[in-house]
Amino acid sequence: MSEHIGRSFRAGVIAITLCGVLVIAAACVMIARGMLIPGLLMGAAAVLLLRWYLRATARKRALVRSGFNPGRRVGTHWNYEELHDGDIVWLELPLEYVGRGEYDIHIPSEHDWVAAMPGWARDRRDEIVQRLAVVFKRSQMHFDPDA
Repeated sequence: MSEHIGRSFRAGVIAITLCGVLVIAAACVMIARGMLIPGLLMGAAAVLLLRWYLRATARKRALVRSGFNPGRRVGTHWNYEELHDGDIVWLELPLEYVGRGEYDIHIPSEHDWVAAMPGWARDRRDEIVQRLAVVFKRSQMHFDPDA
């Protein structure tokens, strides 16, 4: 099962963000005209809803903006994600729980990487490892020997 980001996603984000900004501006006008309580309530609701929406779409916005997302934890695996022709593709890399809410990631050896990874990632191990280094410290990255 794959995920797809359509062309309308970016337009939807812009439209909803503009609507949120307009509601906040309207709330400021209400406050300026003496309608303090309704203005504050409307402004606070708009800010909370806008923040929720931007958080909910952060992953997809990162994919659209840069073409990749360094990943997220899904159970005992780390999913590194990229956007290819509107489809989200990902790699599952194993994680090891080391305590205090921290995980170490296991990177397959170069030979195992070439053998196990899909075509889009097969020859890009170093590039993907560099992108994972944004999330994981060098001490958290374990390069496994050949299987």
